[in-house]
Order: sequence, then structure tokens, then C-alpha cells
Amino acid sequence: MKLQQLGVVFIIIVIPIALVLSEYLSNNMKVLDKEASYNNILLNSTYDAVRAFQMNTINNGYSTINDSKIRDISASVNSFYNSLASGLGSSGYSIQDLQGYIPAILFTMYDGYYLYGDYQNIVTIEDNDGDGSLDQNYSTSNSNELKSTNGIKPYIYYTCEYKSGNDFDIIVNYTLDNYITVMGTDKNGNSVNRSGYLINPSTVTKDGRGNIVAHGINILPETLGEYAIVLDSLEGSSNLNPANGGNPTYYQYVYYNHQKYYLDTNPETNAVSYERINFFRLSNNLRTYLNANEANELARYILQNNNATYENLNASNFQDRSAYKYYDEALTFSNYIINDLFNNVNNLQVVTDSYNNQLNYTKTINGSTVPIHARTGYNIDDVFKINGNNDPEAEDSVFNEHRMDVIISSIESNLMSIIANFNIHQNSGYEFALPVMTEEDWYKITNNITVVTFMQGLPIGNYKYYSNYAVVANTKNKEFVSRDAIIVREQESGNRSNDINGTYHNPRCVTVNDENVSNLMGYNNVDYEQQTVSYDINNVGKTETKTFYYYPHTGSGAYECVIGKEEMKFSSDNLMLNSQLETIGSDGNVSLRYPGNNVRRAYVTALAREKYNQYKISDYFNKY
Repeated sequence: MKLQQLGVVFIIIVIPIALVLSEYLSNNMKVLDKEASYNNILLNSTYDAVRAFQMNTINNGYSTINDSKIRDISASVNSFYNSLASGLGSSGYSIQDLQGYIPAILFTMYDGYYLYGDYQNIVTIEDNDGDGSLDQNYSTSNSNELKSTNGIKPYIYYTCEYKSGNDFDIIVNYTLDNYITVMGTDKNGNSVNRSGYLINPSTVTKDGRGNIVAHGINILPETLGEYAIVLDSLEGSSNLNPANGGNPTYYQYVYYNHQKYYLDTNPETNAVSYERINFFRLSNNLRTYLNANEANELARYILQNNNATYENLNASNFQDRSAYKYYDEALTFSNYIINDLFNNVNNLQVVTDSYNNQLNYTKTINGSTVPIHARTGYNIDDVFKINGNNDPEAEDSVFNEHRMDVIISSIESNLMSIIANFNIHQNSGYEFALPVMTEEDWYKITNNITVVTFMQGLPIGNYKYYSNYAVVANTKNKEFVSRDAIIVREQESGNRSNDINGTYHNPRCVTVNDENVSNLMGYNNVDYEQQTVSYDINNVGKTETKTFYYYPHTGSGAYECVIGKEEMKFSSDNLMLNSQLETIGSDGNVSLRYPGNNVRRAYVTALAREKYNQYKISDYFNKY
């Protein structure tokens, strides 16, 4: 072929192909860049939603009450949309536009979850006959009367129903930990309504004197304390003033009926109190002192003496009994579940549709059919057969695997329903669908309070559409105390200038386990977050708001485990069950070691105490 012919071929064929390929690759790169950008924006917006929820609940004493919780979730949703609109601002999307691309937002709570999305819940009644009044008779078959709206759907509990034979029919409400509620009919036809923490009774011993040892730890009363800025109401005046001039004061406290009661060893002379009794509780940071009857009731609970009075209480015996109560009540409840309710109940069958459907639900990915999740290799009869191989307080127990299955199946079923409903109302030509979520994300969802957001249908070029989700765990909240929520440090002295120089650790830290300090105390990580106190004062006819900031617990986070994570080697099972940590050295040799006894004592006791004092809507079932 002549050179001129080759040139013609190159110009006519090769160059256009090269140009097309170049444009195609360039467009694909733009699509990938836009997809990566949207991933970051979605994740950051979800973080903002979680942060808004954290800020509202940490400083809200009523955050566990349903009405307050819904307000906090609504604020979190607004924060998500504002952040998302800001991130996508250059693309021209408004908040109203974005609602058409967000098929669902999931908020998992301690014992259930909320779904924010599109649903029909507004009925419009019009004056169709022109008589000047709204018509009361209408037909729901008229689709114009039922309108779609975005909002929070009713709360959904993590429930599963079990049957065996004709009599046994039990519904179990699960939570993010080992607390359950059982309702229904037992094998003898008796009605059942009980709730409590399910534990392995073989790990807890209670002697004739009432002493309890759990997981090898003596569960003793604790001397608890924290820093606080509290408000005083001046006698004869409605003005509020901060006690101690607005400086944090260290107060000992105990939990009673899941509320904190403080000991004031030096009450302010201008504080309103009954008979100058030194015990108070806080309501919006305002001290409410107890009267004699309340104080005597508190004294009898703390001292376990029916004749005790508040004069018997002092700084040395003002000790909390929550950890003891956790294991004492859990032991009674667990023996009932194991020895009475589920004993000799065989061929247990799950009859909850969402659970059974979810186990059979698969999806094709890259030509392979895969299940949505893989925790199906256990016998249902084994779930409530509690023993050394199935300890509900352990992460790898059959009970815990099944608990996660129940939560996943319920969430998946309702997510698919709300997204399918979104498809109907949008009618955009794009098919919205629940994506396949990873095992890591499901683990995060079933073991933490989380926010999960879904964004789909945004054009990203080359006739492609964006579709992804983001999962962010809310690890600092008052709703739920997880296995990872406990922080340990040396017991604070009450001298703030000394205490602020202390260091707090994650109990999984190798360093703190090596040090094994004797006076370690464990507290919830939310108590290391900054708190605020605000009050209004009238200054020359003008109302001014004063705000103070403080930390309930002082010190700085250890670099090796709080700021960095390199020394976080122990697991919660190592700490709870005193199991050995296996490490492989640079020489390839395996070394074994146990966690420090003092770290374990602080961890096990604090986790039991904080879990026992969580607000639970079904807690009244346990008053038997």
C-alpha cells in the first residue's frame, strides 16, 4: 500500500476512532469523578445528620422520651438536607429537588427504628356540595383525596414471633444489646409479659449473703461522681444564678429509678431546699432538693436498710448499686427464660413473615446469586439454649447472631416497602431499589444507633444515574450504651486543677491494661463530651442569655487509644469474658495474654451500671 493510501486510512479511520475513544474515556472519567464527589457529599451530609442528633440529645435531658426523640430526628433530617443541598449547590439542586432523589432515611434506635420517606398519610376533605361546610362522607377510592408526603413513619420495634405446638406462641422484642421483652403464651397456656437482660447464669454466682460475682469480678457498690454547673433559684426571686460562680463543681451521685441523685456536701445558703437536706436531682440544670420522705426512700435504697434515714447518708457511703442490680435482676430473668419459658420447647418455628422472607431473599451480582446476609447457619432451637457456647453478652454467640438477623430482616422488609412506595409516587422513569448492603454495614447498623441515607436517580452522565447509600454510627448518645462506649481513667479526686491533668483510655488499650492501675473507674463516653448550661437574666430591663460550658469528666484522651487506635488490641469479649488476646510477633510467634484485672473490673462494672440505667419503654414489665 502506498504511503498516500496509508495516510488516507489514518485520517479517515484511525483518527476518528481515536477521537471517539478519547471522548468516551474522558466522559467515563467525568462520571467516575462525579460519582466519587457525590459519595463524599452523601457521607458528609450523613455525618452532619448524626452530629445534629448528637448535639440535640447530649444536652437534652428528655432525649429518650418519644416526642423529644422525634423532634431531634426531624432536626437531624433538616441538617442532612441542608448539608446535601450545600454540597450539591454547584449542581443547582435545591432541598425540594433533592427530596425526589432520597427514597428513604433510616434512624436505628435502641429497641426499634424510624423511617423517613414518602408515604400517604394526609386525607383532604373538601366542600364538594357547596354548602359551606366540609364534607364528612368521602371515599378513599378517590386517589385525589389521599396525598403523598415526606415524613417520619411510626416507630417499628425489632420483633420476632415464635411458635411451637398449639400453645406456645411468644413474641420477643429485641434491642441493640441483650435486653429483650417477651410477650405471649407459654407452653402451659399462661400469659407472659416480662423484660430484662438475658445473660448466661453460669457466669454469675450469688451467695447466701447476697454477694454477686460476675465474670470473675466482685460486683460492689461504687462511689460515682462528676463535674457539673448547676443553677440555683434565689429565695423570693425568679432569677436564676449558677452555683459556685459558674465554675464546675464535683458532686457525688447515685442512680435511683434510672435518674441521677446528687450529694451536695456544701449547699448554697440561697438555694431553695427542703429542711436543708443535701440531696438533689437536676431538671434543666436547676437543682431540685429532696424532701424528707424522698430522702429517706433514697437512703433505704442505698443502704439496703429499711430503718435507714437520710441522716445516715454521707460522702463515704453514698454509693451506687446499679451494677449489682443489673446482674441480680438479669440472673432472675435469665433463669426464668432458660428454665421455665423455653425449657423443653423443641421444634421452635419463626412465623414472622419478614424474617422468613428475608432468609430466602437473594440478589444476582456479577452473575452470581448471593444472600443478603450470611448468618443463617444455626438452629432456631439453639437461640435460647444459653450456655458457655452461647453467652448473650458475647459478640459471637448464637443469640447475638439471631438478634442481628431479626433486626436486619425487619429493616430490609420495611425499606423495600417504603422505597417501592417512593417509586410509585415519583413516576420518574428511574427504578428506585434497595441496594445490597455489606456485612460490615449491617454489623454497624445492628450494634449501634445509626443514620442510613439512600440517594438514587441523579444523572451523572453517559446515561448513568447515581445510586448509593451511607451508614454513620452515632457512638456518643444517651439512647444506648454499647460495648464500645466505656472509657476508663483514674478515680477523680474532686480537685479540678489536679483532675484536668489526668488521662483517660479506651479499655481495649494495651497500655492501660499493662499499667493496671488499681483505682480505675469506667464511665460512658458521652460523659466526656462538652455540656452547656444557659439561663436568662434581666439586666436593666433587658433579657440576656448567659452560657457556660463544662465537661462532666476531665482529662485528655490517650494518644495511643483515644486519639490514635494503634493500641486498641483487646476486644469486648476479651474484657467481658476474660479471654486471651492472641498476637503475632515480628518473628511469627504467637503470644497470649489476659487483660488487666483492674481494667476488667472497671469495664464490666461500668457497662452493667450504664446499661441498667438506660431508659427502656418496656421496663415496667420487669416489675414482677
